[in-house]
Amino acid sequence: MRKIYLLISILLTIQLSAQSNIAFSVDMTGETFTQAYVSGSFNGWSGTANPLNDMGGGIWEVILPLTDGEYEYKFTYDDWTGQDTFNQGDVCTITNYGNHNRRLVVAGADQTLPTAPFNDCYEDTDGIDGPHNVTFIVDVSGYAGGFLGSGVTINGEWNGWCGNCNPLADQGGDIWSVTLPLDEKAFQFKFTMGAWDDQEFFTPGDIQTATDGANTNRYIQVDGDKTVSYVWEQPEALGNSDFELATFKLFPNPTQDNWNIKSNNREITSIQVYDVLGKSVKSIKPNAFEAVIDASTFTKGLYFAKIDSDSGSQILKLVKR
Repeated sequence: MRKIYLLISILLTIQLSAQSNIAFSVDMTGETFTQAYVSGSFNGWSGTANPLNDMGGGIWEVILPLTDGEYEYKFTYDDWTGQDTFNQGDVCTITNYGNHNRRLVVAGADQTLPTAPFNDCYEDTDGIDGPHNVTFIVDVSGYAGGFLGSGVTINGEWNGWCGNCNPLADQGGDIWSVTLPLDEKAFQFKFTMGAWDDQEFFTPGDIQTATDGANTNRYIQVDGDKTVSYVWEQPEALGNSDFELATFKLFPNPTQDNWNIKSNNREITSIQVYDVLGKSVKSIKPNAFEAVIDASTFTKGLYFAKIDSDSGSQILKLVKR
């Protein structure tokens, strides 16, 4: 028994300490300095902990092993003699407490980041500009307030927090959505009821939020067409994908045993099921036009299924009785 506990402990330690190799690259052309660095929340914003290598032609690079998480960082030089300088809303940044930094999400996979110009975002120089079509989807089944009847709206920096300028459409089953053409920028936003009859509230430091003065909001980096799904007052996005609504047939729902999913014209390649906190709880690869999700081991509550097909993805709400 002691050996089993030891093995479990070792496996947990390996899982918790898993790291991904992240390749940082910056073009320092035009800057006068001796040594370039990357400084961020992963190294305590040290000005000298992670030096970059001079690759020639103004390009400096380094590969760092980082654990899963959300990070802020900047390229700097000569122990903070110089640093990246941004404005609020620059597409590659997040603004927290008045500080404008680059943002990085590490999620269990190696990444090679595009070479970014010093003081600028790669997206500003990639030749692809907005506006981009962004579909916002939110599940409000957990909303406990009394203002759902006034309709779900979305407020953000793109509409001046105007109130009910951008209402969402009721898709049924407590799912609401809207598609907006947005500039290629980083925006703070939140879901609201009506013209500020009610709103989401978050705690400073929540994942995928930004704190600006006394307000903590969601944020999104618009760098292309995308669809993003959320749960009311759950800060982390459920998923990012390009998909259409109401493509697959789901029955029975709610269920006590199994959910059946059918598609008349799209092969279902994979299904990933998440709980309301965004944790993956089941994964299957049907490679067929029909699939069954075994719900017998699930506890009662709300779940979401991300369904991948040969022409896109869709997220469905699942209810276990």
